[in-house]
Amino acid sequence: MTTQTQPNAGARNGRATAPPATIVSLIRDNGVVERALVIALVIGSGLTAVNQSPAVFGDAPFAIPQLILGYLTPFVVVTVSQVLGIRARLREAASGFAGEPHGDALFPTALSHGIPARALLVALAVGTVLTAIMAGLALIEGGGFGDVPIAQIAQVYALPLVFGVVSQSISYRRTAVRAGQGAHE
Repeated sequence: MTTQTQPNAGARNGRATAPPATIVSLIRDNGVVERALVIALVIGSGLTAVNQSPAVFGDAPFAIPQLILGYLTPFVVVTVSQVLGIRARLREAASGFAGEPHGDALFPTALSHGIPARALLVALAVGTVLTAIMAGLALIEGGGFGDVPIAQIAQVYALPLVFGVVSQSISYRRTAVRAGQGAHE
């Protein structure tokens, strides 16, 4: 699969701009959905096994909203993170950044190129929405916010941050490799 990207494809007021690419084309042309589905199935299954172990390994009923969110959340986080990583690399290429200063090391990439800040914003947004959903479900069940375990609240912020950083880094590097502009997977 190739993307329709060219460095310095557009310019405004003498400044290079990112190549014209819609989010839909980025998702479609880069296999984002396929990867996000696979990752969501793996992560969602792990989260379900950990968070609903009495239902998985015993005879307790599944908490359906948590089950759905356990798969939906990683899918959304990975999809958004991949798109952000791809767009960041395309923007940098359009502005003239032609190489990857960190060679083949993924970790330095994960700590640069604005990846931590973007991942933090995604994690805060996702964590806030999920915390509100968990609090709402606790209220519907006759409890209150205090009935939501602190460990689950920490999980809905921490895991999207980690998966967001990793997904953005991999997508950033994959895009650099595709463009033939430096990094090697």
